[in-house]
Amino acid sequence: MKKHFLIILFIIPVAGLSQERNTNLWTGINVSKSITKKIFLEADAQWRITNNLSTTGSYIGELGAGYKFNKHWEVSAFYRYISRRKYDNGDEAYVFKSYHRFYANLNYDHKIAFLKFAYRLRYQNQFKDDNGTLENDKSYLRNRIELSYPNKTKFTPALSADLFYRMGEAFDEVRYKADVDFKINKKNTITLGGFISHEFADTELDDFTIQLTYKLKL
Repeated sequence: MKKHFLIILFIIPVAGLSQERNTNLWTGINVSKSITKKIFLEADAQWRITNNLSTTGSYIGELGAGYKFNKHWEVSAFYRYISRRKYDNGDEAYVFKSYHRFYANLNYDHKIAFLKFAYRLRYQNQFKDDNGTLENDKSYLRNRIELSYPNKTKFTPALSADLFYRMGEAFDEVRYKADVDFKINKKNTITLGGFISHEFADTELDDFTIQLTYKLKL
């Protein structure tokens, strides 16, 4: 069963590249700091490249904090600033415009046999600043489930699915993801993975996104 889990993990990203689909790259740095045994701070910086790795799509900066109730439950809240490349009809050119996102998470995890089950409920609300005026953009409720395989090696593989519900409307997207954490030491980790993002109303081939993140625990 363990072997089958690992085989599935590596089939998913390979399948994502096997067809002619748009490929993106999300890369970044994540820094976390425990203030107490229950309270932690987290910061994140990302650079996202789109259009088959040819165009910078956005720059992202994020800051948040969390509270651990016990070894299974925690809550967290974050603010994210997004500078996103968009076409401006007035300028008749692509420019970077500002978006502000606020989100809160409720996380639960539990060990089941040799696997670790994790569930994340997220509410997110985004504001856009397209024309110099701050406007409410869209709100989502997201449900993500994940199975990972903790073991004695430096590698921890995981599979997950993230379902998006646009508030007041309908479910409009799901992401299927596979990734591997490589633990360099207690403070440094590199995560490499990929996900297929399926938008229900879009008839085009689903995008495939590669993720590469360096994580540092202070």
